Amino acid sequence: MYYRRVAGLLFTILVGAIVVGCDRGGDAGPLTSSKIFLPLAERHASLELLDFRAVALDWIDDTTVVVIDRDDQQVVLLGLAGGWERRGAGRGGGPGELEGAFSLLGGAGGEVVVGDMNQNRVSHFDADLDFVRSAQVPGMPLGLLAWDADRVTVLWMEFAFRDGAMSPEPTVGVVDLATAEVEVRFSLFAPESGLNRPEADNPFAPPFISAVRGAGGSILAGHSMEYRIADLDSMGVLQRAFGRPELGEQFLTSAEKAEERARRSRGARDDGPSAAEMGGMLDEALDAPQPYFGPDAFSIDPSGRLWVITERMRGDSTEVDVFDHEGTLLMTAALRDRVTALAFRGGSVAALVARTAPHVEGVQGIDVYELKE
Repeated sequence: MYYRRVAGLLFTILVGAIVVGCDRGGDAGPLTSSKIFLPLAERHASLELLDFRAVALDWIDDTTVVVIDRDDQQVVLLGLAGGWERRGAGRGGGPGELEGAFSLLGGAGGEVVVGDMNQNRVSHFDADLDFVRSAQVPGMPLGLLAWDADRVTVLWMEFAFRDGAMSPEPTVGVVDLATAEVEVRFSLFAPESGLNRPEADNPFAPPFISAVRGAGGSILAGHSMEYRIADLDSMGVLQRAFGRPELGEQFLTSAEKAEERARRSRGARDDGPSAAEMGGMLDEALDAPQPYFGPDAFSIDPSGRLWVITERMRGDSTEVDVFDHEGTLLMTAALRDRVTALAFRGGSVAALVARTAPHVEGVQGIDVYELKE
């Protein structure tokens, strides 16, 4: 149990670092149209600045989105027209309370389910954000992939000893909220999944897993240090694999390393350790290969295409790769600021971003774009 808690703390720190640790760059600007091959319209709605740190994003209806307030551990409904908000839950370990909320899904009628990494549970809130029920899962819920009636498909992370060291075991299963029963489906690192386990000798290879339910109920999954995406059936068997094999390892530039050291020295706006707390490990981490994408990088649009938020450092915009059903790269879209999550509804895509303009660097907002076919 002790090692499980240590592993969980380390994982939480790493997640916090990557979610908002990329707020670099100069003045925020419009969409960089030269990078966009499938056109996106200019923003037609925006919550320019949020007064809290947000993670996760989904639609409730055509004018309302839901996010998680990381600091107060609350579920927050945000009206895109008029900027109103409604809050539920709160920090704590009791029923309806949250401690490490990281993922969510909006459901029919405005209900919400939330995954809590610290409590290893999934909680259900009604349309008024009042607590309904919760269920335990065997590990830290990294992603909520689907919600069908009482059943929620969950990606969770367990840690097990393998060859004398702690090893991540990302697992997909189904949680029945009505009975609190859990059905384990498969491990993403099982041989039949085709996903490679991160190298054990690289302490800076974070076991970030991004996953989403694709067209026809398949699961699309990949880990952050390898741009190889597995398309898995309902039992975790590999159907096809695709990605960006032409990309080499990704390293920070000297300027980016210096900027990250300065950011951590002055107090990072995330849950990661300071430069003093990391000591020599900071230099090692900055010199190591960097992730291709983060833990909330995958989204599926209404046409079934996979959108991958990349960690390619591009100043005041974020490059998003888009793949078709067969895994062919269709385009690279550039969205303004540092995008941390995407959510699709009809012809609209909402982006949770960290602003990059100097006077609001790192402050989050939500932009909404229209898709154009």
